[in-house]
Amino acid sequence: MRKFVLLFVLGIMFLFPFSASAQTDVSLYSVNVQLWPEYDQPSMLVIVDFKVAPMTPLPVDLTFRLPSDANLIAVAYQDESGDLLIAKFESPSGNENWQTFKMTIEQNVIYRFEYYQPLMFKGSERSFSYSWNQIYAVKKFSVNVLEPMDVVAFSMQPDYAVRESVNGLVVYETEEVKVDARKPYTLDLQYEKTSLTLTNPPQQQVQPAGPLDESTTGRVSLNNFLPYVIGGFGILFVVVGAVYYWRIGRTSFKRARRRNVNVEEETKTGTFCASCGSRAKTGDKFCRTCGAKL
Repeated sequence: MRKFVLLFVLGIMFLFPFSASAQTDVSLYSVNVQLWPEYDQPSMLVIVDFKVAPMTPLPVDLTFRLPSDANLIAVAYQDESGDLLIAKFESPSGNENWQTFKMTIEQNVIYRFEYYQPLMFKGSERSFSYSWNQIYAVKKFSVNVLEPMDVVAFSMQPDYAVRESVNGLVVYETEEVKVDARKPYTLDLQYEKTSLTLTNPPQQQVQPAGPLDESTTGRVSLNNFLPYVIGGFGILFVVVGAVYYWRIGRTSFKRARRRNVNVEEETKTGTFCASCGSRAKTGDKFCRTCGAKL
């Protein structure tokens, strides 16, 4: 019995290291890195598109390294229609040299992660060093670099293999190479610019051409109409008061008239006292003047 328990514990101990190491045996079929300097921020936008090897058992968790000064902004995958959807991942954590994050690969499609990294500025000159330093082997690895606006000098090492124009912008593409596991790939970039113009600047809020005040064309000021508003309310109060008092007076008149009618009806009768000749009221049996029986 003890031997069985010991063998079971040893099996568990051997199984977990094997499962952990199995993650590092995953290879990537293709990796394309896009470097967009000063695109929508005065920094480097790094876009990494990759696809795992066709026979990789899925799902699988992959861990990627990022520079310590990088800012991860997106982790996604591409669906059948080409749209990018948010992928499962864990937030980066690390130390002074690197930060790592884990993402879950559930389909054999293109996955992507994006991050910003600072550029080195020296007057009008810029420089940047990109390093692919991952634990996975890559069968097809390439880098595309988007030329910024107003560039007067541009160089990269290793040198570009293709220079083409995409939507009016110049794109440099390196030669496609194979990268072994745990073997870094480094690209150094230098260029000079004559301005701080971004390739795709963020949308600016519309600002007024001058200060907004009471004299601005098309602006309606309440102060101009305030006397008319006050006068209108005054007239309204007078009309409402007149109507109110008129209704009260009419009601009082109706009540007084009703009382007079009742008195007349009470005193109106055809019986007279035979003794003194006074008119009797309805229901009287004796004269109210002399007391004679009616």
